[in-house]
Amino acid sequence: MRGRAALPEIFAAIFAALPSVGHAQSDPVVVFRQAIDARNHGDIVAMMALFADDAVREDGSCQPPCVGLAAVRASFQKNIDEHFQANVTSAEGSGDTVTARAEISSDAFRARGIEKRMTSYTVKLRDGKIISWTSPLPPRNPAKTN
Repeated sequence: MRGRAALPEIFAAIFAALPSVGHAQSDPVVVFRQAIDARNHGDIVAMMALFADDAVREDGSCQPPCVGLAAVRASFQKNIDEHFQANVTSAEGSGDTVTARAEISSDAFRARGIEKRMTSYTVKLRDGKIISWTSPLPPRNPAKTN
């Protein structure tokens, strides 16, 4: 009978020693890379599962900013429809913020004669969910002067 009495303690010790599954989900760089991968694979459902209801996106697809999950979802769905692809070249986390660089391409870029271009991201999380996704627009060519 003593063996059975010790079972709860043994199970508790085993589960305490296992790596936390939730930890990987709350690592900002992991969450960012999961979002990029989901968009690259056209999986809007998986991508939106990583965003908070009050998320804000501000980049070339959202000017003015897209505010709220429905608006953010619609903007990312448009990216998916345009075969948007991002190849992350670097990503660093500091607290709940990710800064990253990526080479991006899409049908919309190709239609303007741009095969690929570099961009940067700043993504902020709260409680393991993305609340802010920003990527600055590239600078416009300065006007030519005579």
